[in-house]
Amino acid sequence: MERPSSPLTHVAPADMPDDLRAMHATSLDVVGEAERIEVFATHPDLYRWYHENFYRKLFENGDGTMLLERRWKELIRLKMSLSHGCFVCNSFNVPSALAAGFTQAQIDAVLDPAAELFTPAELAVLELGEQIAMQNLDGALTPELHERLGRHFSDAEILELGVIAAMLTGWTKLMFTFDLVTREDSCPIGVARPQSD
Repeated sequence: MERPSSPLTHVAPADMPDDLRAMHATSLDVVGEAERIEVFATHPDLYRWYHENFYRKLFENGDGTMLLERRWKELIRLKMSLSHGCFVCNSFNVPSALAAGFTQAQIDAVLDPAAELFTPAELAVLELGEQIAMQNLDGALTPELHERLGRHFSDAEILELGVIAAMLTGWTKLMFTFDLVTREDSCPIGVARPQSD
């Protein structure tokens, strides 16, 4: 695995606001690294915006305005993080998927889902994640995929799934580009390192 080494300014935990210091401690406890929080501590309101608006409001439905059950969000999030090979993401997302009721056999099969392990609705959600994954430059919501999703979800719910997958894809690309998280060996995004003469 490629450990992070961002050139951006890092803030020591003692100099972080209390909320980011707590996130930093949790990340160290769970995954043994928290470089992304050390860097985002230079702009704490930006990191708070992501957590409050994406996670609390959209993913966790903290204000009650979202349509989807959390289980579907967990599934597409797991598809994205396993596809992208983000060690930090997977360290949090695999236990969260287990807590949402997915089995270890299902988690192990997310990248190559077998029909006997997933319902038709789950398979359609996983396919949508496949289309939005950053390495799929030709991804598309085809009429066939839309029809499969439409058997289980309204168009508004499909949009919600798509926004979650897109936000996670973009956020992970940012983490990789700024070298803020460890990449697993399966990560499709290479690490650009300066060339020495």
